[in-house]
Amino acid sequence: MTRVLGVGSPFGADRLAWLAIDHLAGLGWKDCELVKLDRPGSRLVSYFHDVEQVVIIDAVRLSDQPGSVVAIDLERLQRLDYPTSSHGFGVAEAVALARQLGELPPRLHVLGIQTGEDVKQLPAVELQVLANLVSGYLDPAS
Repeated sequence: MTRVLGVGSPFGADRLAWLAIDHLAGLGWKDCELVKLDRPGSRLVSYFHDVEQVVIIDAVRLSDQPGSVVAIDLERLQRLDYPTSSHGFGVAEAVALARQLGELPPRLHVLGIQTGEDVKQLPAVELQVLANLVSGYLDPAS
């Protein structure tokens, strides 16, 4: 089974991952659990258990176009110049903790949704790109 985690909060652009989960829920995928998490911090690691694959979606501030969706490999996640979280202990820290504890899932993917400079505004998200990326993880043969 695959668990898709939307990491965010109810505030501003930090809601982007939650809105992404809402969109993905309408696609009716089987063997896919969709979960919204409110600033989970180190608790994120507990969602890595009992599944073959985890996809994390989070709002990010990179140099990409607002609303764009980017796959972030785990090495890049650790090197990002900008924090991927406004939560203090974010996705990068949780992944590093899971790695240290030997608790990474067999397959882990991170997708970032670019917020843009004004984190109070919600950009139009490339929902089809997001759905295609997640779908590709669900069916690696596609």
